Amino acid sequence: MRLMPAVRLWLVLALAIPLGCAPLRPAPTESDSTIRPESLPRSPEAYLPPGKLPPLRCGNYVFYHDFELDPHDPLWAELEALPDQVFGQLELPPTTAIVQVYLFETAERYEGYMHARYPKLPTRRAYMIAAGNEVKVFTWMGEHLRTDLRHELTHALLRSVLKDVPLWLDEGLAGFFELPPESAGMNVQHLEQLTRAPFEANLERLEKIVEVNDMQKAEYREAWAWVHMMLRDNPTTRRTLLDYLQVLRTKERPGPILPRLKEQFADPNFALHRHLMREATVFSRAQSPR
Repeated sequence: MRLMPAVRLWLVLALAIPLGCAPLRPAPTESDSTIRPESLPRSPEAYLPPGKLPPLRCGNYVFYHDFELDPHDPLWAELEALPDQVFGQLELPPTTAIVQVYLFETAERYEGYMHARYPKLPTRRAYMIAAGNEVKVFTWMGEHLRTDLRHELTHALLRSVLKDVPLWLDEGLAGFFELPPESAGMNVQHLEQLTRAPFEANLERLEKIVEVNDMQKAEYREAWAWVHMMLRDNPTTRRTLLDYLQVLRTKERPGPILPRLKEQFADPNFALHRHLMREATVFSRAQSPR
């Protein structure tokens, strides 16, 4: 279940991307002026970002940390392959963008830093935040680390090749690719919740949401559902989404996607409901003992 909104900005750096994971230079330090001492329950030093140990470079990412990381952990290889997965399925060009990822060892350290550094943000497990000419991802070593990193890094990758991404689509695509590659974008929790209780899809309303705080759990689920339908329902819906993404490569405001779907479906909202019910039936059959 997606709980982590992202601040919607991006960074593209023309740097060569080495293969594999390796230690790099020391982490950059943040200016004391970025910390609000009056908001800190303890010493401001306790809320400096991670970076005491040499960072770990993996593909498009640099990981900053204060505790030992195993460079051979399969997670890094999976994340290194994420750009190929995202850009390959969406037919987008590769990127040379570099994303700085700050890994906190505990939730307390992470939440303390985020409260001090970004006091107006609501509590979330992870954030992608633009700071000047840099894009940073902040999260901690919790049980959802894999999902959280895949989600936030998808946001960053999309922004490296697109002019802009509408909020609903940004979250829907991140929700689609936050799952392991073998899941093919299927979020079973979302599917069960959308088909278990009455659900009224409303893409017109969803496309009008521009503030992250207006995206609640229901909106994240619906955004994922629209992306899953367009990528998985049939070749025509897939092409509709891929063509829309191509427009986003050159235009910041391409207009809503709903009129494009209405060229295929008399009622796109009903089409989404039908897609979800069909997927639920397929999933149920797959889980039934034979």
